[in-house]
Amino acid sequence: MDARVENYIRRGRFYVDGWLRSEAAQVVVALTERQRSLGIAGGIAEIGVHHGKLFILLYLLAQASEKAVAIDLFEDQHLNIDNSGSGDLAKFRRNLERHADNKRLVLHQGNSMDLTGAILTRLADGPLRFVSVDGGHTAEIAAHDVATAESAIAEGGIIIVDDVFNEQWPGVGDGVRRYFERRPNLVPFAIGANKTYFCRPSHRDIYHDAAAAAASTATATEFLGQPVAFLQFLRPGLKDRVAESSAWRHLRTTPIGLPLRWAWHTGRTLRRGLSRNEDF
Repeated sequence: MDARVENYIRRGRFYVDGWLRSEAAQVVVALTERQRSLGIAGGIAEIGVHHGKLFILLYLLAQASEKAVAIDLFEDQHLNIDNSGSGDLAKFRRNLERHADNKRLVLHQGNSMDLTGAILTRLADGPLRFVSVDGGHTAEIAAHDVATAESAIAEGGIIIVDDVFNEQWPGVGDGVRRYFERRPNLVPFAIGANKTYFCRPSHRDIYHDAAAAAASTATATEFLGQPVAFLQFLRPGLKDRVAESSAWRHLRTTPIGLPLRWAWHTGRTLRRGLSRNEDF
C-alpha cells in the first residue's frame, strides 16, 4: 500500500469531517488494487463530497493520468432539501491540499439532479473507474444519482452507494430499488461498513472475491435478486491495537515498558481469579 494512502487511513482521515469507516477504506483499497491488476483505468468521482473524507482516499488511489471529479452543492446549501450533508468548498479544498494535492481535481458545484452520465464522463475525460454516490438521500435523488453513475462508469468500473441500509435514511434504499426496477446493466456484489458496492455483471465474481478477502468474514446472501457478500469485520481491542503500534514495539523492552508489561499481566491474572465462579 502506498505510504500516503496508509497514512491517510491510519491518521489523516480522522481530521476530515465525514463518514468513512476504516473497514470500508480497506475494501476500497482492495478493489482498487484488483482493478489495477486487471488493467482497468479511468477517472474517479464522488457525488456529494461533503468535506472530502472518502474523496481524498479515492484521489490518493488514482493514477496521475486519472481525473478526480468532486460534485457537491457546496455553498448552495439552500438546495439541500433533506440536510443529508453540508458541503463546504473551503474546507474541502483545505483538506484535499493537506492530505493530497489538487492537480487532478475537477470541481462541479451544482445540483446532481441536473447531472447526466454524459456530463460526468466529459468532466472526467472519459468513462470512470470508481464512483461514490453519497448525495441527496431522498428516493428520487438516490435513484437519479445511481443512474448517472451507472451510465458513466467504464467496463470494470465500480459504484459505491452510501447508506443503502441506514435506517436514518430509508430513501436511499428505496431509490436504489426503484432504479433497479429498470433492470440496468449493473449488479450488487458486496455490502459492508455502511457501503454497498455495484459493478457490471462481467466483473461481479472478481470483485466479490476481492471484497470478501478484505473482510474478516464474508457471508453469502442476496440483494436485489443477486448474490452478494455481506462483509463483517472484527475490530481489534485496545490491547491488540497497542501491541501492534510501532511506539509500543520500541517501548516494551525499556525501563518504562517492562513495569507496564508486568502491571498489565498481573492485573489480568487478578481479574481472572476474581471472576471465577468458585466457593471460597
